[in-house]
Amino acid sequence: MRHLTRIAVLGLVVLGLLSALAGAVAQDEDEPIVVVEVGDPIDQRVLDYIVDALATPDVHAFILKIDSPGVSSGDLTPVLQAVASANAPVVSWIGPNPAVAFGGAAWLANHADVRSAAPGAQIGYLDPAVVRSGEASPSARPGDDTVAFRAVADSLADATQTVDLETPTLLGFVDQLDPALGQLVISLDGVTVDRGDRQFTLSTAMTEEIDGEEFLVASRRVTFLKTGLFDRFLRLGARPETAFLFLVIALAFAVFEFYAAGSGLMAGVAALSLFPAGYGLATLPMWWPSLGLVLGGIGVLVWGFVQNRVDWRAALGSLSLVLGGLLFTQTRPMYPPAPWLVIVASATVVVFIWYTLTTVVRGRFATPTVGRESMLGRRAVVVDELEPIGVVIVDGVRWRAAVDRGVVVQPGAAVEIVGITGLLLDVEPIGGS
Repeated sequence: MRHLTRIAVLGLVVLGLLSALAGAVAQDEDEPIVVVEVGDPIDQRVLDYIVDALATPDVHAFILKIDSPGVSSGDLTPVLQAVASANAPVVSWIGPNPAVAFGGAAWLANHADVRSAAPGAQIGYLDPAVVRSGEASPSARPGDDTVAFRAVADSLADATQTVDLETPTLLGFVDQLDPALGQLVISLDGVTVDRGDRQFTLSTAMTEEIDGEEFLVASRRVTFLKTGLFDRFLRLGARPETAFLFLVIALAFAVFEFYAAGSGLMAGVAALSLFPAGYGLATLPMWWPSLGLVLGGIGVLVWGFVQNRVDWRAALGSLSLVLGGLLFTQTRPMYPPAPWLVIVASATVVVFIWYTLTTVVRGRFATPTVGRESMLGRRAVVVDELEPIGVVIVDGVRWRAAVDRGVVVQPGAAVEIVGITGLLLDVEPIGGS
């Protein structure tokens, strides 16, 4: 009886061990490969997102999918520390072609356990690692041949090198070539990674028979991580050309709201556009005189619109706007604005101010009286306070009007039209108004 009891206890122990082993295997097989997308100029919000992503639990491996001209602002050090302390192997992949990894993005790729790139991808411009702060290049990944690595880093300091089968000199930034993400996942099968006192063996592929032929296919679930919706909205202005686009949209719509005396919708759009525009101004390596060119260009265009004259103001305003967009950032060739988008945005704003705004204002404040002279001497009633600019009603039609500076005319008062400047009435108070 005693022997039977021992055998039963031993059987329960073995069964428990087998169950635990089976559970561990099942849990391991359920661990996904997490792809962290790192694109466009990298700033502090993206760096924080990468740190949070690398803290994801129960992951078989992380893949940093990189296509970025570099780190425009922020602190790169915590991200490199997060790569080193991640709870699973970290793989960097610069792809697909024609992806780039410049500046801090290249250093991020360098610190991964396995470093891959698509043929045709570009690496370079390593110094500074963070453009706005001028942060110097960090140290290479621990374990790299320092002398050989420094020779590669020096050759990439102020130039790019295309990754292809003939560039073994990129050792330290690229260990293998994988044209597509799916091929990278399969190529990782069986790779052993040492992280401190732990060793990981990646299991990412299996053999599957299709129509009598055997193929290697991915054996693990692949999940993609992206930034939140609010971050994605702000980062619409992360590139120089899009920050410029949102800035001129905000300014043009604000001008429309001011001169068309609208219901506030355009002002709302202008305010909304200022969020990504301001985000770009705060994070990109700006050439600040370009902002003066943009504001000056809009100001000259509006000046010509108020005077109702298409002359040198239109040419000067358009030229200033285009130059401001093309010179928006100071770091080249890492952060050049796309010229075609700058030109399209500038042309759109010019047409908007000189045609659309003029048409809307004339229609909104139109008068049935023909001839400017017939307006002089007529009376109007103030509906929006003149201080010195407001709105008056002439024969039931709303007009923008102005009085002399220092004079305030309250709603309901009567005024007399003494002149017309473009689409703006010059008025004076009548009697004791």
